[in-house]
This record gives sequence, C-alpha cells and structure tokens, in this order.
Amino acid sequence: MSTADYFNRMADKWDEMFTTDPEIINYILDKAEIEPDNIILDCGTGTGILIPYYASRLAGSGWVDAYDISTGMLNKAHEKYAATRKARFILGDIEHDTLFGAYDRIVMFCMLPHLEDPVGTVARLVDHNLMPGGKLLIGFSCSKEKINSCHRDITGMLRSHFLDSAEELAARLHDAGLTTDYIEDNDRCYMIRATKA
Repeated sequence: MSTADYFNRMADKWDEMFTTDPEIINYILDKAEIEPDNIILDCGTGTGILIPYYASRLAGSGWVDAYDISTGMLNKAHEKYAATRKARFILGDIEHDTLFGAYDRIVMFCMLPHLEDPVGTVARLVDHNLMPGGKLLIGFSCSKEKINSCHRDITGMLRSHFLDSAEELAARLHDAGLTTDYIEDNDRCYMIRATKA
C-alpha cells in the first residue's frame, strides 16, 4: 500500500486515534523560532494539527504552505482550518516534487520515517527551499521508541523507516553538509534543528 493510500484510508479517523499535548507542541515549535512574517513549509501537514499553532504565531503577514501527499488528510485540514486564512493547502509529494517556494521555516513534524530518503530530502529542502538564516525543524511529540513501536505495529500496511537516535541522524545530516544547532531526544520529544548559513 502506498503512503498516500494508507493516509487516505486513515483520514476520517486520524484525529480520534491520535491526541496531541498542546504544551509539547508549543515547546517544539518554540525551537523553530517562528516570527510573525515568516513563510513556513509544513511538510506532511496531515489533518492540520500544527496549523492553529502556526496561525497564533503568524500575527504579521506570514502564512504556512500546508503540504501533504494524501487528498483525504489535506481535505480534513482544509475543512478544519481554511478559515484561519493563514494556510495554503497543497497536494503533493514533498520528497519527489520540485518545490519553487522559498521559506523562512520548514517543519517536518511526525513524518520523517515515511520518506524513502530522509537525509537526502532534508538536504534538498535546505539547499533549494530554505532562505539564508532559515531553520528546518524535525520534531516528534514523543520518544523515538514510541514512534518506532508504532511503525513496527503497522509494518505491511505502510512502508516506513525507524528513527535513529537524534545524535545519529544529526551526524548523517552533518555528512550531507547541514549544520544542526539543536538536538533533543528523550521520553518527551525528539527534535533536530538545522539552520542555513
């Protein structure tokens, strides 16, 4: 089953299956250092979990491009958050599409294991789509053990990779030419931030 097919199938029940802790979400997004006029790329926006958090931080002219591979998930996000007027909803494959936008912030929340080439995708987004001084944040609102356990349970339904430790992933990103300036990997969350010179 393709990634798009899996998430299309799950879209109607996704928000009932997964709850998020606003305190942890805000803690993670604080590390992105979002400013009121920033243009943000939200990779794999899903049902739009982060959109209200972005909207509250984008008090100026900023907006978010909410990008997802699943029509079902994107429709849910649009249905819930189009009224914020801070999001553009874009159907596409973040890993294989050529993106033409230039972003101040790129956020990859709970989606990295679904990429065939996570490091290559991150490196390409930083190189081609992140503004100088911009930040790319990889984040999960739980431990890597919990993420890996979840993906182990759905093997066969959805192809996904297991997360390395944040230190190991940061080393692989460094080998790909990226500068990581924040790492956190514990029971509460998993985060890596790269800043473009």
